[in-house]
Amino acid sequence: MDCKSTEKNLIFYIDNSLPPGKAAVVEAHVNRCSACKEKMKYLQETLSLIETTKALSPEPFLFTRIMGRMQQPTVHRSRILKPIAVTLALLVGLFLGFWLGQTAVYGPLQEEATIYEVAYLFHDNQIEHVETLLLDEAF
Repeated sequence: MDCKSTEKNLIFYIDNSLPPGKAAVVEAHVNRCSACKEKMKYLQETLSLIETTKALSPEPFLFTRIMGRMQQPTVHRSRILKPIAVTLALLVGLFLGFWLGQTAVYGPLQEEATIYEVAYLFHDNQIEHVETLLLDEAF
């Protein structure tokens, strides 16, 4: 028997489902061929791993607990409270931002005399006459 046909029959050999004559031929080949012996060892380890995972069983009342939780009525209080809380937080933040913005831009009020002095410096058209501007040669 060659390696290819032995590999096809290894799983059946491990499960003891081969006829006695064919099982003896596979066993003889495995004893002679080290590659097939390694494949059989790997296959046995894999099957034993599968058997140990099959042996795990779930908790006895897992299904009934899951079904019980699915059938319990849910409380919908959070559907109303969350949007209200978010809206209030946004409004407070909005008004706080407007208030901080106004105090940062305008600052404390100045005296009226100071405001008019600054405005007079920027409006120097009252200082310089239009006639002198037109007589200037650079214009």
